[in-house]
This record gives sequence, structure tokens and C-alpha cells, in this order.
Amino acid sequence: MFNRLGATRLGVWVIKHIIAPVHRFLYRTSGGRIFASSGADRGVLLLTTRGRLSGKERTTPLYYLRDGSRIIVCNVNPGFERTNPWVINLRAHPIARLQIGPEIGEYHAREATQAEIDSYWPRLIKIWPAYESHFEKSRQRAIFVLEHC
Repeated sequence: MFNRLGATRLGVWVIKHIIAPVHRFLYRTSGGRIFASSGADRGVLLLTTRGRLSGKERTTPLYYLRDGSRIIVCNVNPGFERTNPWVINLRAHPIARLQIGPEIGEYHAREATQAEIDSYWPRLIKIWPAYESHFEKSRQRAIFVLEHC
């Protein structure tokens, strides 16, 4: 049910304005012991980027993949919103802080190559099926590869 809700306009709003702020708060205050996973083999991290205009730190909970020491994150525009701010911020300032469970570190981000997208996309869809329905509507996605600095 949660997967289907995430593919709807209402679901996107609920996740963005209610679930994500609560998730971020509990993840941080528990030192990564709460909500480091949302079940179904879905690991969650906190991505902190620097605002491209404000310079302020912004933190977003995201699903992620591991590829060896690399961390893969994705955003797919559902077609009825502007590009997610963390995507724009990461493009402007590619150094980000990740919290994965209790571990916190700095990472350098770059957009995935087409070969990497072809490899990661099926795995990303398994983690969050709404990515696929959003991409079918908008044809807009951003996949980043993050490597420890």
C-alpha cells in the first residue's frame, strides 16, 4: 500500500511534508538507530546538502543502494512538481554529508553515467516502485553516485 501511495500526488505531498520531517527528526535524535531502514530491504540515509543560494544546510531522508564503497541515491520528478531542492543543491555543491545509521561522513557526488543508470535503475525500482511510475510520467530522474572523501 505504501508503495502505491508514493506514486500519487497526495502520497508525494504526505511523504514530503509529514513523513520526511518526522523521519529526519527520529533518525537524528536516535543516532541512526530508528528509521535507518523502512523494511523490505530499503536502507534509509540522511543526505545533507548546502543550499545553492542560501548556503544553509538542508537534510533529506532518502533510500539508497550500495555498490561496494559507493552510495547511490535517486530522485524522480513525479511530473507535477519542480525538481527536488536536494538535487539542485548537490549539482551546485557536490560535497555532501551522509548519515547512514550511526555513521556520518563527507561524500563527493557526481551524476551517474548512462552505463551506471542502466545498472542501478532496476535495483532502484525494486527499492521504491514509485520511481518507475513517476519516470513514466515525467521522464525526469537524477541518479547520483557518492564516494567517501
